[in-house]
Amino acid sequence: MKVADGLKPGSRSACLAAAMLAVMMSLCLSACAGGGVSQSSVPPPKSSVPAQVAYRIDDHRYFEITPDETCFGNMLYFVDTAKGIHSEVVRFDAVMNRTTLIIDAANDQYLVAPVTRGGTNCSSGGGACGGNKMPYSTDGGRTWKRVWSSGSEDDLMVGGSTAYHSYRFGEVLYTDAIDLVALSTQQDVDWKSLRGFIFQPRIAPVDTKVRCKASGTEDKP
Repeated sequence: MKVADGLKPGSRSACLAAAMLAVMMSLCLSACAGGGVSQSSVPPPKSSVPAQVAYRIDDHRYFEITPDETCFGNMLYFVDTAKGIHSEVVRFDAVMNRTTLIIDAANDQYLVAPVTRGGTNCSSGGGACGGNKMPYSTDGGRTWKRVWSSGSEDDLMVGGSTAYHSYRFGEVLYTDAIDLVALSTQQDVDWKSLRGFIFQPRIAPVDTKVRCKASGTEDKP
């Protein structure tokens, strides 16, 4: 058998095998360089929704929320940048946009947060069963507890260790008060009525309303 260019049959087979291997390696390198998938087919990563300030007390203390399309059910956090505090407070409820919240900015230890309605989160163990609950803190926002409150849309205030909620019945303004220190140490503490009382903070907070702007509404009027 005559072999072109003086190549032996075994040498020709070796050359063909080497050529095929080179082609396969070239294809493999091309695929690896592209991650094995066309870059145009890889979906871009979803942009994270930034947290927003829902209520500000002063320059270093505020409540924040990272909202979805409705805000409702998202966790409201308390932040104190001076003390490095970032704590869970309560899940945002539909009525929290409607009420007034006044936290005396002179207050360092005692805080309250919007009332969560009873019966809206029982199945998921959200701690809201059994009536309206007002979150409160006696350690500067590091930890939070809850106490029964008569209404979910009452105005809330806190000055010193006393929390207040006010509501109108006809033309009359009613205010009830509760001692947060006693509440932390006693079992039989309840709200006490203060007729004609008007709350005046020593240092007014930056905000008097808790607000959440749902994501995706930034460009809407």
